[in-house]
Amino acid sequence: MINQTKLLEIITGRRQGIGPAITRGLLWALTPIYRFGVHRRNRGFETGKITVSKVDVPVISIGNLTTGGTGKTPLVIWVCRQLRRLDRRVAIVSRGYGAAHNGDRTSKPNDEAMELGQRLPDVPHLQAPDRVVAARIAIEELETEAIVMDDGFQHRALGRDLDIVVVDATAPFGYGYLLPRGLLREPVKNIARADFVVLSRCDQVTQEELSRTETQLRQHRPDLPIARTKVQPAKWMQYDGQEKELSEFAASPAGGATPMKVFVCCAIGNPNSFLNTVSSTGATIVGQTFFPDHHLYSRDDIDAVAQAAIEKGAAAIVCTHKDLVKVGVNQFKGLPIYALVAEIVFLDGEAELLAAIESTVAVESTVAIESALG
Repeated sequence: MINQTKLLEIITGRRQGIGPAITRGLLWALTPIYRFGVHRRNRGFETGKITVSKVDVPVISIGNLTTGGTGKTPLVIWVCRQLRRLDRRVAIVSRGYGAAHNGDRTSKPNDEAMELGQRLPDVPHLQAPDRVVAARIAIEELETEAIVMDDGFQHRALGRDLDIVVVDATAPFGYGYLLPRGLLREPVKNIARADFVVLSRCDQVTQEELSRTETQLRQHRPDLPIARTKVQPAKWMQYDGQEKELSEFAASPAGGATPMKVFVCCAIGNPNSFLNTVSSTGATIVGQTFFPDHHLYSRDDIDAVAQAAIEKGAAAIVCTHKDLVKVGVNQFKGLPIYALVAEIVFLDGEAELLAAIESTVAVESTVAIESALG
């Protein structure tokens, strides 16, 4: 059985040998089937054979071209906060990957919903396979005035008024192949559907690489607006909400110059990016354990991580906020557990994206008023 980490090593070519080469060949052979399915579905939306349902409030979709972690969640939080700043009652709608779905086509929250619930306590999050139903529930029962659809680029049944696509600058095009040979959900040319692209993790690549990525994106839509961003650590937080300043891990609690020794644990799509973010705080990473994206932690998992951390001499276990809400404790085996809470920082294009959001909301408000007046 190939786990997610090994599969990624095979896809990227980092794992060599006869076995990985055969696996890459088999994945490549399956790719045309996936490509046909994607083309047929998109064609259905374009010809009207598959219905696109519009709702009565503006919908802002935030999605991506690839699977795995692209840094989308910090942008979802930022967009929701901008809408709240504009005095809009906003709700998040998502499918809820890994969530337990109920008979009423809604679901119990998954890890991302729990994280967003802590970061955005005044923003309801509805998870359901049918996002049109979820959006209508948000409007009719919660009096929502704006919908943010998380992971919405490929889920076209719910009409959107602003389509934002997050592209990970460290692996922008899924290693050059569609699923399952690569990580692309659909061909890069389909970026032409997007209204705005946000490049994430721009601080982890060179300016030349950023320019190449932007050039390739604009080959498919020359006027495509592109913003550059990075994720910046903000604070350390425990499950019960206790917080510490970043500086407390950059030096020992006694005030010396020795950085805190930490053991990293995470279950996200791009764990290496998280390692880089932890390193940027000044803490010393003495070991790490990675689980597949959306992994549900068992008691044995936490026990194994804590034991490995103790053996490495770590003073704390650190993880992402998405992991912390699933671990659900402040400490284990005497070791404190902290999430590194990070915020999106725009390097370029913030004003343009904010203007697009404000314009979307303003246009929809005008339409609603005109409709009410007859």
